[in-house]
Amino acid sequence: MQRISRDLEERSELSLVEALELGNPPGLIAVVGGGGKSTLLFALARALPGRTVLTTTTRIFASQARLAHRVSCVEDVGWESSLVDRAGSLLVVGRVEERHALGVGPEIPGQILAHPNVDWVVVEADGSRRLPVKAPAEHEPVIPPETHHLITVAGIDALSAPIAEIAHRPERVCALTGLSPDATLSPEALGALLASPAGGGKGSPRGARRTILINKVESEAEGQWAARVASAALGSPGLERVAAGALQGDPESGWRAWSP
Repeated sequence: MQRISRDLEERSELSLVEALELGNPPGLIAVVGGGGKSTLLFALARALPGRTVLTTTTRIFASQARLAHRVSCVEDVGWESSLVDRAGSLLVVGRVEERHALGVGPEIPGQILAHPNVDWVVVEADGSRRLPVKAPAEHEPVIPPETHHLITVAGIDALSAPIAEIAHRPERVCALTGLSPDATLSPEALGALLASPAGGGKGSPRGARRTILINKVESEAEGQWAARVASAALGSPGLERVAAGALQGDPESGWRAWSP
């Protein structure tokens, strides 16, 4: 173990579940923030122990929905019967349209978790148009009230170009950071944005554990940037952990994590 600024504890070579410190089921995990959320959903479906059901309260691309073994639509009569079969991954949506699978109401994930055949529910609760960072609008995110774990995702490539190019809702990012649209986020500004109760922590239910996941961290230089993001973010009350690694390739290993 090593120490970085702000006296944080760093651990490396963790599995994805270890880095996120998700603990034991049952659990309801809401995923918000920038691009990589859908990839994280399917990675957790493979990595979490027990039966994991995936869902969304916003929408995901239909091409991503096809990654699930089965898709169940709550608009269909008797959709709950799909929760009985534990074989393969299950994605529960409102309905499937040509390009998107639309979300369910925020009350549905808690109902799914209450089923005796379900150990985990992972919810994509935010949209980002696949950009690496965002700040939520007034109506976002849509987080189920029963959420145990809130994971805020951002790509390390959020540090690579001006806010106007890398952010979803750049005007909100600028308002929260005090930066102009042509400015580039520093690791410290990114950490503060992701930890902010008006940014990455917006809508977190009382008692939910909060974690930041920095995606696309593959080089030593990117790891050093992620450590600076962690140092800035973990000064915020209520944030317990920052994890960094890459969701593409082999997402279940090679993770780092920092905690106070």
